[in-house]
Amino acid sequence: MKYFFVGPLIPPVTGQSLAFSRFVESISINKKIVLNTNHENKTILIKIFFSIKTLLILFLRALFNDYHLVYFTCSRSILGSIKDILLINLASFKKKKIINHLHGSDFYEFLHNSPKWYRKILFKSYDKVDISIVLVESMKLQFRDFKSMKIEVIENFYDEELDHEIVKKDKTKLSLLYLSNIMVSKGIFELIDAFEKLEKKNDNIILNIAGDYLSDEHMSANKVKKKFEERLFKNNKIKYLGKIFGLDKIKLLQSSDIFVLPSYKEAFPISIIEAMVSRNAIVVTDQKYISEVLTSKNGVLVQKKSVESLVEGIQFLINNKQELIQIQNYNRQVAKKKFSKKKYLKKLEQIVLNV
Repeated sequence: MKYFFVGPLIPPVTGQSLAFSRFVESISINKKIVLNTNHENKTILIKIFFSIKTLLILFLRALFNDYHLVYFTCSRSILGSIKDILLINLASFKKKKIINHLHGSDFYEFLHNSPKWYRKILFKSYDKVDISIVLVESMKLQFRDFKSMKIEVIENFYDEELDHEIVKKDKTKLSLLYLSNIMVSKGIFELIDAFEKLEKKNDNIILNIAGDYLSDEHMSANKVKKKFEERLFKNNKIKYLGKIFGLDKIKLLQSSDIFVLPSYKEAFPISIIEAMVSRNAIVVTDQKYISEVLTSKNGVLVQKKSVESLVEGIQFLINNKQELIQIQNYNRQVAKKKFSKKKYLKKLEQIVLNV
């Protein structure tokens, strides 16, 4: 019995590519057919070329390979969703089970904001999906239009390598950390604005930033890189570490005190869980599903696109050292209890491998 997996493998690393990769790695080689759809960090023309190539490979594999079911991570863009539509309909034609895994928070908006003619295609296609997996309970509403679709909840995870504490936090300074892709919609420029205000009042704070430049609907990767470098040139308390992996990433997470992600549109990203298990307080935008998982016990929820709210939230943690330590310790306990990779893979295998 074989399973056809379609989704983004690492590199580059995103929450979705990490989650997909870890699940695929857990399945023995003789039980899987894998199609990598990760074309990030490429120009639009190269993306189109690889998308066409992916569609051709997907068509051949979906139609002619022998497999029991399809598991895919759905896209929320027209270009990306073309492969999903093709995959769903070919698998349905072959009478195979279809399981979709949503890692974002904007499928419903994508569906209803698509052109009318394309929306009809999406509706007819997703009506054929047997099971969709979401990250938190209220995310089930992303698929509210599909009455016959079964919806399961599986929370995200952290890699077990973060279980081992290998560095101590420096008590002489307070380290802020941004660990995510560098793009406008992640709130990176609001964070830099906020830090510049905070450092005027607090001598002992630093900001470490790690991640790769990516495009979004607001700005291309090249423009983000240029603007980001211009801002950093003026401030020696902000350190850019580039893309970071393995032991370096673990040390960075564990040596940090406050993890900041003022993103515009997160569901519940893996990076937050990684920061929690590394004893960080969390400062994150209060939007969509975040408040369903995080409370004041985990850190501070701030307003979207608000520099002032970021400043106020981070300053609160700076001013209340004892409460900061309590939050850090609580986050590690909660993360270890709720978000282990073993628990994540067990739940996923129960759904996907037992259909």
